[in-house]
Amino acid sequence: MSNGYPRLLEDRDVLVVRGDEQKRALVRGWLDGYDGPLPRYRIELFLGKDLYTATAMDMFEALVRLRRQLEPKGWMVAVQGSRRDTYPSGMGRDVGGGRRIYVMRMGRAATSSDLVDTLADAALDQLATIAEQEAYRDTWHAAPKHRP
Repeated sequence: MSNGYPRLLEDRDVLVVRGDEQKRALVRGWLDGYDGPLPRYRIELFLGKDLYTATAMDMFEALVRLRRQLEPKGWMVAVQGSRRDTYPSGMGRDVGGGRRIYVMRMGRAATSSDLVDTLADAALDQLATIAEQEAYRDTWHAAPKHRP
């Protein structure tokens, strides 16, 4: 592609877990360019000799699509975007490409201090499946909130 694309945004090792099994994997996040006004993000995960890749209009959705490939095999990626209690806002997806997401605390409105990087490391006890993450998001949205 021209105009400096694809652009490498993330290039580092992450922990990938399956039950008691833990492996290091290389994750790369790319901005491949634009289709008109719409961005195209790509995530690659090199797990042993296997390569998993997913593309989407934001980095968080690319991660979700990558996780959809890994979950049936029992693998979870230990990054903030795989936590039960994280999710991007619509504006964060549109303006920020889903590269930062909110930690959602029950009963509390999210603020800028709750933002974390989608592909930053996460503790293993915070990881969840996509379905668990979406259920938490729905419950958080429905719950009354107060401002901190």
